[in-house]
Amino acid sequence: MAVRGRHRRYQPNRINRASLTVTAGGAGIALPLIGTGVAEAADVDTWEKVAACESTGDWDINTGNGYYGGLQFSQSTWEAYGGRAYAARADLATKEQQIAIAEKVLDGQGPGAWPHCSVRAGLTRGGDAPRTIEDVRPQTTPQSQAGKVEMYTVVRGDTLSEIAESEEVKGGWRGLYNANRRIIGSDPDRILPGQRLSLTSAAPKKEHKKEQPKKERPEKEEKKERKREQRTDSRQESGSRVAPVNASLGTPYRASGSSWSKGYHTGVDFPVPTGSTVKSVASGEVVTAGWGGSFGYQVVIRHADGRYTQYAHLSAISVKAGQHVSAGQRIGRSGSTGNSSGPHLHFEVRTGPGFGSDVDPIAYLRAGGVRL
Repeated sequence: MAVRGRHRRYQPNRINRASLTVTAGGAGIALPLIGTGVAEAADVDTWEKVAACESTGDWDINTGNGYYGGLQFSQSTWEAYGGRAYAARADLATKEQQIAIAEKVLDGQGPGAWPHCSVRAGLTRGGDAPRTIEDVRPQTTPQSQAGKVEMYTVVRGDTLSEIAESEEVKGGWRGLYNANRRIIGSDPDRILPGQRLSLTSAAPKKEHKKEQPKKERPEKEEKKERKREQRTDSRQESGSRVAPVNASLGTPYRASGSSWSKGYHTGVDFPVPTGSTVKSVASGEVVTAGWGGSFGYQVVIRHADGRYTQYAHLSAISVKAGQHVSAGQRIGRSGSTGNSSGPHLHFEVRTGPGFGSDVDPIAYLRAGGVRL
């Protein structure tokens, strides 16, 4: 049975804490315990600002989503940095104790351990100047020019040559490697699942000057690919709508539980691997394409019938606000950004563009001819 992707309670300012738990190839790696001395300490006021962003300043919070306390530590991070010397979990420790562990995390991982809230609070390490949202946006958003994905998330089994060919990277794998040398390291044959690569190629170094000429993709091959993306399977019968991904259902609509702020699941989940193609279920206009807080990277589309569809937790976005899209057109790739416990697509249908105006997404798809 496929693992069901599941997201946590909706809190607008909370984002994915992937940086707080180090993983490689899908397996967890224990972090070394940092010494008691901290090279550069932030003042209490700054930590209170971080907590206000992370947990609305509730230092005792435990919502059952796997993150604890005012600064939202994962359990593995709390233990790895010596938190159990104070309490079993962060939410059971005092504010001062949580800040003490946070200083160690800051010294070991930098402010990126709280990627969104550190920016808002002005949290820095050492002599680094405070970053602004504008400063970090180009490095953290998968947003791209319409119709062309500029970021790619590596999945198990990928190679640079395959990525370069499928995404038509200028300069082939060498251009892709040169653009991402800092992320990949010295060995271009060793890329790891979860790495996010820029698809904007960089000029090769002099030793790579004799680069093989780029092989143009035959027009027939491009037509075949377009047909593959638009082809429907048994779940996508002819009609006015198509399924957003080729997958069976995971967490259903209106599943009840305390994990969701409305007391129930406001959409439906499709468990799919990171990087899977996500399609617009019908023609319409993109009204949102970017970061959506707990929903991670998302796309929201307004359709001619007045309904809005949402596609959340994406790893890459290939459309932009204001763009017209057709039914079956790829709008991005699935992922696990935002408050997500694993790769999946969270899909909603709404009467308005914002959270809380949801309607039954399965009934909406079936009314348009989709068989699920």
